[in-house]
Amino acid sequence: DNISPDSETDYFSDGLTEELIARLSLVSEIELVSRWASMQFKGQKQDIRAIGRELGARYIVGGSVRRFQDSVRITVQLVDVETNRQIWGNTYKGKLDDIFDIQEQVASQIVEALKLKLTFSEKVSLTKRQTVNANAYDLYLRGQDFLYRLSRRGTERAIQLFEKAIELDPRYAAAYAACSSAYGQMYQWFSREDKFRDKAQEMSFKALMYDSSLAEAYTAMGLSYFIWGKLDEAAASGRKAIELDPDDFIAYWTLGRIQFSTGNLTEALELFQRVIEIKPGFYMAHSDLKQTYTGLGRTAEAEAVSRKVLELLPNYLLRNPDDARARMFYAITLLEVGRRDEAIAEGAAALELSPGDSVMLYNGACLYSRLGETRRAVDTLRQAVAAGVTNFGWMKHDPDFDPIRNDPEFIELTSGS
Repeated sequence: DNISPDSETDYFSDGLTEELIARLSLVSEIELVSRWASMQFKGQKQDIRAIGRELGARYIVGGSVRRFQDSVRITVQLVDVETNRQIWGNTYKGKLDDIFDIQEQVASQIVEALKLKLTFSEKVSLTKRQTVNANAYDLYLRGQDFLYRLSRRGTERAIQLFEKAIELDPRYAAAYAACSSAYGQMYQWFSREDKFRDKAQEMSFKALMYDSSLAEAYTAMGLSYFIWGKLDEAAASGRKAIELDPDDFIAYWTLGRIQFSTGNLTEALELFQRVIEIKPGFYMAHSDLKQTYTGLGRTAEAEAVSRKVLELLPNYLLRNPDDARARMFYAITLLEVGRRDEAIAEGAAALELSPGDSVMLYNGACLYSRLGETRRAVDTLRQAVAAGVTNFGWMKHDPDFDPIRNDPEFIELTSGS
């Protein structure tokens, strides 16, 4: 938990949690609950035993971070769920520059408290540092916070922060990987400028050059290949990322989108389900899951996903009002449950937030198709293609276009593959 005077430092406590999980996951005798499953309990005042039962965990690590300017104070406890007894705990005080030493001490002392024996390679791995520059690390954590807000403004800010981290440490593999993902996200969702696609590929290669065992680097490379249309290479990169990190939800997501694009809907379904299992709040995977159920003719299950989305998105949009893509997805979901006027209003707001954006034009075409406005749907899709949308395989299997599937202009427009 973040108990700092400034709530804006939540990114720091989240980052320390992620880092501790990553370190402990290197110990073969520890079977860790998914970081996304455990993170859902952040800030909740639930009974330790109840959390342990829900997660199927014997031990729970908890703690707090207090940061003020350059000073940090970290408290950590290890609790035995069965006895509700703290079996280890410690408090660490220092400066930001001490953060790497503190992280290593915490991981090592948890291993000692559990009376585990480490192999030589595990001992080495526990002390591995992606960077020795504390300011670069802080910028990286800030960037991660912005990256998965999945808004244009957030993605642009993430790129700035990651590039600054790389300036401070030109060999920082994780920062290169994250920057590659941000550029890939920029190209995929917000602006089909070749420079973003080029930077995504360049940064992923640099990440692997500095650390060939980094899961995030293969995930970034998978996305880079996907937006280049190199699906076999993208799939190979995604599988390697999952081999290194079985909880890498972005790698599963990219693999699911590859399978959907090639018409392998059953395989895509399993992959999207896995994404949601790992990270339940990732609304884009719900969108893809719903499309896949619809494409398979499993209407009832698609409707159940829509109901889940109607629970998730209002709160998400309150926190991220400038996420035009989420607003458009919300509009389409509202239409599906018969709330037509609200859907039209949300769709108009989404297009206004991102005028001329290729991906938003594509999503707008989906909405118009669902509204039964065939000419407007085809015209908007044509604008999207002219602006850079070229994934014709996805278009051909996108159930949003079912109402206009037999329109001659739509058939001609999607024959560019």
